[in-house]
Amino acid sequence: MLANGKTRDTSRLSDTRRFLFGWTHRVLLGPVTPASADIGGRLRISPAARLAFLATGAVLLVAGCSSATTPATSSHGGVVTFAELPNTPPNYIFPLTGPAYFDVATVPNFTDIMYRPLYWFGNNGEPTLNPALSLAQPPVFSDGNQVITINLKHWRWSDGTPITARDVVFWMNLLEASVSPAAASVGSSSSPGPGWGAYVPGPTNFPGNVTSYRATGTYQVVFHLNGSYNPTWYTYNELSQISPLPQQAWDKLSSSGANGNYDTTVPGTATTGALGVAEFLNLQSQDLGTYPSNPLWQVVDGPFRLNQFTSSGFVKMVPNRNYSGYPKPTISAFEEEPFTSDTAEYNQLRSGALTIGYIPTQYLNQKAALQSHGYSYAPWYIFGFYGYPYNFSNPTMGPVFRQLYFRQAFQSLINQRQWISAFQAGVGTVDNGPVPTYPAHNPDESPLEANGVANGMVYPYSPTKAVDLLKAHGWNVVPGGTTTCVRPGTSSSECGAGIPAGLALNVQMLYTSGLTEIANEMQAMQSTMRSIAGINVQLTTGTYGDIIGTVFAGCTLSAPCSNWEIANWGTGFSYDPNVLPTGGEYFGSGAPTTAGLLPGSQANAIIQAEHTAPTRAAEFQDLFKMENYIAQQLPMVFMPNGPYQLTLYKSNLKGALPQGILNELNPEYYHF
Repeated sequence: MLANGKTRDTSRLSDTRRFLFGWTHRVLLGPVTPASADIGGRLRISPAARLAFLATGAVLLVAGCSSATTPATSSHGGVVTFAELPNTPPNYIFPLTGPAYFDVATVPNFTDIMYRPLYWFGNNGEPTLNPALSLAQPPVFSDGNQVITINLKHWRWSDGTPITARDVVFWMNLLEASVSPAAASVGSSSSPGPGWGAYVPGPTNFPGNVTSYRATGTYQVVFHLNGSYNPTWYTYNELSQISPLPQQAWDKLSSSGANGNYDTTVPGTATTGALGVAEFLNLQSQDLGTYPSNPLWQVVDGPFRLNQFTSSGFVKMVPNRNYSGYPKPTISAFEEEPFTSDTAEYNQLRSGALTIGYIPTQYLNQKAALQSHGYSYAPWYIFGFYGYPYNFSNPTMGPVFRQLYFRQAFQSLINQRQWISAFQAGVGTVDNGPVPTYPAHNPDESPLEANGVANGMVYPYSPTKAVDLLKAHGWNVVPGGTTTCVRPGTSSSECGAGIPAGLALNVQMLYTSGLTEIANEMQAMQSTMRSIAGINVQLTTGTYGDIIGTVFAGCTLSAPCSNWEIANWGTGFSYDPNVLPTGGEYFGSGAPTTAGLLPGSQANAIIQAEHTAPTRAAEFQDLFKMENYIAQQLPMVFMPNGPYQLTLYKSNLKGALPQGILNELNPEYYHF
């Protein structure tokens, strides 16, 4: 029994009896559970999907592929080149990825190719569990859904050692330490300490809802929970966060130190115990120049290992010849190419230098020409949504953002339908809230969010409504000028708590550079806001990584962030590794995004009801309550949701479709 009251058995037990588990359906949304067989039902989802981040979270990028079919016989060899989005290089390799690095470029498009999560999600273009690519058999829930038994598949690391329950315990020990209070003082703003980008504090969130975990055999680990949780949600949003780590190679406190069992002291300090191990690996991961030569990163369990890497974002991976899964890679190398702008990427695409790239919307009229030169076209949809958050903690504008009437006015000046036509080549859809509009007829999407209340929108474009809302709440609206608060106070006709007389609506908007479509949208928003409502949106650009690091820096109302007000990193949010769209990672109290700071929010109570719903039907009811609440309360600015990108790939490349609905890349399926 450790200081935090959780027991761990870190011993390596042999000759364990494997638990045989029957996976009787091709795709199940949840595990079969003897306690309540009605929970593990089907999710009927079409192969279309859609947009978003990471972040934690949150995480988004290009062409993935199916793992549900066997590739046709083909010749071996060949290099596949893959275009990164502008200014979005991967910048972290340790799978226990903190919030500052928790994005698509780094996680699903980089580390996940080398280091497999315990459970792999994304199956033939659907956001469902993929048993074939998972390291373990589907989990078995028992004792009223409070005990989980997990049996690993006897796969191996690239150095030949088996992937065991000890490696799962190693992950859990480092995770516990990395999110502990002791970790809060580790690191700095320029060199963040260890953390976990999907972490949401609280006793009903992972790992807070785990009372103990222990290896009960070489290939079996058992979790005990602090209550009864819905198995579907727990599998898709909690167990999905686990990635076994090679304890035999990584349980170290320094590069020259011996490998040991340091992780068994939890949390430890910045130089001892599990926290010391996590911080050592974290610092090694921040040394980008040593990635190819550092022996730590050559021990992998995914289909590829790293061969070359530059800080600008060039990546070369080669097959892991000891990969236990199927299919084995047949291409000789997978390369990711960095770009500073979408125009630079397009020029490379046009020259034929890219195997997988994307056509920026401003060049879409050249699609036919590119197809005639050997490319195939496939828009890439991601299971997520497109919105950008307000910083409710900002000392100046936070009090304004916390007023529902202001968020309603701001949303009413976002002309989604016009932007879809003008900037997204007409292929986007209106986004009313946090549940994906793709795939079509998504059963997780409530009627309100799917259809809106007027013109298919909860808050349709309405300049008149926006101006009337501001005037009714004490603002002197000056179209083309600057709107100011003239009636401070907290009554229904005044500006609101914390807003002083004379405060001007000057709003700082930070957005990612290099994407013409995003720049056009931001400039259109700037023009509309000022000309109609006197809201001066002051635009500033930054790189994708810089914006992610700024937004997910742990802003709270008691420890506010003053360096940003509204931020758009260009890709929104993706439901990965929290695959079921219950919203806890974005809107629950303590969520990494400041959307969880909405004062007086009822979202957390609704979200907790989702997590403990006894049946799938009951979970749906709570899910609809959550998304209706978020769609009406607007904790972020919702934007038109289009394909993540308009992918073009060489027509002789097989295995490129369907693209990964959860951002996943599966280059082991690529062949010419």
